[in-house]
Amino acid sequence: MDLKKDQAKQVDILIVGSGPAGISTALHLVKINPEWAEKIVVLEKETHPREKLCGGGITSLGADLLASLGLPFDPPHVSIREIRMIYHNRSFSLRDDPAFRIVRRDEFDHWLVLQAEKKGVTVRQNEAVKKIYAHSDYVEIMTEQTTFHAKTVVAADGSRSFVRQSLQWETHKKRARLLEILTPENADEQPEFRDRTALFDFSHIDSGIQGYYWDFPSMIKDKPFMNRGIFDSRTWQNQKPVSLKKTFRKVLNSRGRNLDDFELKGYPIQCFNRHASFSRPRILLAGDAAGVDPLLGEGISFAIAYGEAAAAEINEAFKKDDFSFFTYKKRILKHPVLKQLKIRTTMSRMLYRKKGPVVSALVWSLIALLFKMTVWYRRLKQKEFLQ
Repeated sequence: MDLKKDQAKQVDILIVGSGPAGISTALHLVKINPEWAEKIVVLEKETHPREKLCGGGITSLGADLLASLGLPFDPPHVSIREIRMIYHNRSFSLRDDPAFRIVRRDEFDHWLVLQAEKKGVTVRQNEAVKKIYAHSDYVEIMTEQTTFHAKTVVAADGSRSFVRQSLQWETHKKRARLLEILTPENADEQPEFRDRTALFDFSHIDSGIQGYYWDFPSMIKDKPFMNRGIFDSRTWQNQKPVSLKKTFRKVLNSRGRNLDDFELKGYPIQCFNRHASFSRPRILLAGDAAGVDPLLGEGISFAIAYGEAAAAEINEAFKKDDFSFFTYKKRILKHPVLKQLKIRTTMSRMLYRKKGPVVSALVWSLIALLFKMTVWYRRLKQKEFLQ
């Protein structure tokens, strides 16, 4: 379909999805030039605050990016002082104040949207994309309310990206699996709340889980809940998948919880693949639609970073009147935050490959060292990154 241009709403930049990647793109564009605000439209299929399944962890990488936008970390959160990683009887900890923050996505995403709207960005909520057509000089986006003709489109609509599917974008097979529950807790009796500790347990790698179990202390409407979940990266597709639910049930039983007593939620994640395509003429992928960390499934911090990369690419495209976005992939791979995705991909391949217990123990020791080196490197580069 090709609606006549005089019947469609003309827009320079149309962002599909108002999560961290989409709103970050808008905020970074406005940071480059405040005049961009009136040239951006963000489409959101739901209405904020809306529920979003997610562990909610935001590392210093994400917080630093928000700070560079002039945004203090105001949304409700739990500050974690210790990240404890376990493999059977071995463990190591990363400590900082905070080491990372745990948010509820309904609150965090709503807060981000409000920041964008304060800067003049138009966010149209409860308006889902129904059809998309790519043309040589614009992209046609149709919702139930409006037809847009956009000079460029940012697909920031998650791992199940409607834009990506509609355009029959190639989808690589590396899709992670996650399950999650929320359990009400007595904060005074839980050391994770008292000590502000987040737990990552990799002990189930030996049983075929290419990932970890987590315990994240969270607050929901001022009441303590433990965000408990299990992540399977499926990094090695040739390894036979195991029952994630069965393993999750077993882990919860060892912690005195019955899976049947809680609402179980699950979702897939599109993992980062440096060989994938991140753009087409006039269209960019960002956030989960582009790919998340396959080692830990970390999404929010990287989504914010994708927004910075997308904004820089779009700004350059309008300067040169060249919307091929040929340099976007290179920009992603060289971004000070996003280039860690390559490192974490290598680490996930090392850690999650099936092997004997002796080799697993050696690899675990190496991964622990690499984690610590990554944290050291980040701190070393932090001042340069914020300049």
